[in-house]
Amino acid sequence: MANKHPKPGTPDAAPMIRLGDAWVPAHEAWARMETASAVAGHIERFNRRFPELSTETTREVVPLVRQRLKDISLRMPPKPPPEQNLKEMAAELLVRLSPEEAIEQLFAASGEELTLRELIALAGEQAYIEALTREALEYQANQILPEQTAQIWNDMARPAPGGGLWSGQKVEKLLGPTP
Repeated sequence: MANKHPKPGTPDAAPMIRLGDAWVPAHEAWARMETASAVAGHIERFNRRFPELSTETTREVVPLVRQRLKDISLRMPPKPPPEQNLKEMAAELLVRLSPEEAIEQLFAASGEELTLRELIALAGEQAYIEALTREALEYQANQILPEQTAQIWNDMARPAPGGGLWSGQKVEKLLGPTP
């Protein structure tokens, strides 16, 4: 596996470092490099303290190891392209999920942590209002009054269109004209 080049975007596509002729996972290579550097340091100190015991090989190995450590190359696998635009994804998620669930799904899919206000700015206020309208209709079908919905949304710190806090009237406006 050390010489194998994994395809970008696969789970095996970890950061790799070339050590000699082999590509090694970065975390393994780091441990090897630390060991090689420590050994070179010990040999260098030995050569200085005991010059009469040093040999041509022990004197040559320190600069050679240090140069080899400098010559190591790092290969970072390219990140796979995003499956779709974050803005489009946010709007699509709001068609079927609550704003909070959409934020969670966006984070899981892209790693982007968004606030509710950032989600609204990204997906657009209309997508947000449509998600709230769908939820308000569900609440209404379950006999939850607009005033109660307003209280729930205020407790959730959901921004109301036009600013301010949610009220029964604002929720009723989302629900549209009563038959």
